[in-house]
Amino acid sequence: MVTGTVLRSHAGGCLVHSDELGLTLLCAWRGRLKKEKVSILTGDLVVLDEVDCTAGSAVIVSRLERRSFVSRPPVANVDQVVIVQSVHQPEWNPLLCDRLLVHYQLEMGSALPIVCVNKCDIACPTELEALQKIYEPLGYFVIIVSAATGQGMDTLISVLRGKVSVLSGPSGVGKSSILNILDPELHLKVGAVYEDSCLGRHTTTSSELYRIDTGRQAAAKSSWIADTPGFNLSELRHPEPNEVFFQFPELAELYADCKFSNCMHLVEQECNVLSNLEKIAPSRYESYKTLVAEAQAENKLRQVTSQKVDAAVKVVGGKDQGVLVPRLSGRYRAASRRGEKQELANLSRRSKTTSEEVPVDDSQ
Repeated sequence: MVTGTVLRSHAGGCLVHSDELGLTLLCAWRGRLKKEKVSILTGDLVVLDEVDCTAGSAVIVSRLERRSFVSRPPVANVDQVVIVQSVHQPEWNPLLCDRLLVHYQLEMGSALPIVCVNKCDIACPTELEALQKIYEPLGYFVIIVSAATGQGMDTLISVLRGKVSVLSGPSGVGKSSILNILDPELHLKVGAVYEDSCLGRHTTTSSELYRIDTGRQAAAKSSWIADTPGFNLSELRHPEPNEVFFQFPELAELYADCKFSNCMHLVEQECNVLSNLEKIAPSRYESYKTLVAEAQAENKLRQVTSQKVDAAVKVVGGKDQGVLVPRLSGRYRAASRRGEKQELANLSRRSKTTSEEVPVDDSQ
């Protein structure tokens, strides 16, 4: 048996690359994995059997333990996330950038995302400097690149070397164009930006890992990068409302001196954050307020939905091994055998009582 990395996963099978064989194989799943509901995603390390090098096929018999996982886009064993945005075409969206930072900080834990600003060839130096001044003091690594001219690609390559990276960002910012620069043989489809809305066209439809040449790979592990499709904002993770500020380093630094331990940094008196707003970028604080409001709305929705679910289901089979099943209304619920027996007993008792109470006429 040999191991391999899943490059692309879909319902019909997986493309798996094996460094041991130096081949990319089209693999099916063992039926047992489907019965056990073992998911196979892009980036997973899997064990292969029934390898046919001539036909280029194999069978996945097991999945190795994941060291990390990002849910949207679904990619396993990720070392770092590179958030790609452009200053223009489409326009820089500070709220979207902060949403993605919060999402991937929750997904990846201590590994801070990397901010990659593409299309610097059509941006003013002052605009680029302003973005660097916002995010670099917070600990984020900001890379300024241009897929059109190749500017900054050397820095990006050095960051990607020997790691599994994910390119994430809205459509049209140039994720596929960056990959085409990193590996010209990919020939990935690139879409234009709509002139009326300045929004990008969806060209990438699924997540796929690409092995790229970053140099000095003879003694080091391979460099992999995942191109991912754009996704809806509703699919991003929402933290609890009182945990949002932990995802903003500048707020977390000021939180210790707030008067209240549960301070939300919005309207509270003697709030250290509100007293030092000049130390926070206005766009970042506006993003914080928006994300808190969204987290509160999401939390309220979960509570209402949970109450509805609790009222509509019941546990069958015991507390430990029971399962949730829908409650049926009286119109559709079948009568239980115990209920039928009880009803028959009641009818018998009522009929007996009635017969005893009827007077007997002895005059005849």
